[in-house]
Amino acid sequence: MQSQAVCLHDGATAMVRQLNADDFDAVVELADTLSDEERYLRFFTLHPSHIADWAKSLTDPPAGAIALGAYDHGELVGVANYIPTTEPHRAEVAVLVARYQHDRGVGTALLGRLIGIARQSGVRHFVAEVLAENNAMLRLLTESHLPISIQRCESVLNVDVDLDLITQDQ
Repeated sequence: MQSQAVCLHDGATAMVRQLNADDFDAVVELADTLSDEERYLRFFTLHPSHIADWAKSLTDPPAGAIALGAYDHGELVGVANYIPTTEPHRAEVAVLVARYQHDRGVGTALLGRLIGIARQSGVRHFVAEVLAENNAMLRLLTESHLPISIQRCESVLNVDVDLDLITQDQ
């Protein structure tokens, strides 16, 4: 994927492109800037010991996986990725946006590009486990008007996005 300019809600332009090995340090730095709450909401723990492994999975993804980054003036401000599951045509999706970039449309832009790539690759459903208190991720999913179903299992929401039901204007 070539780098694509996307217009954010505040009128600024960010560049979205597929991550590669050269982005490893920027991905680690993005994770390092998270507050304790954001770290917990994304990784389900306050002190993830696997940040380097996570960054490598984004910058050198396994076969069938895709990871995108959004850059604003050369700074990585968000990442989104999917990894195929063991079930056919399904992929686990995740989005992380820098705290000071929330509500600018970074996550929306990343998710939109990721959906397009996934559909072209034969992915028909995105699935995700989201903590029930992760309001930012839930807001991203609902405000994007995606066809989602949610099942609650204690404090975790199992989210399914049916990519086949997405129309061109979504």
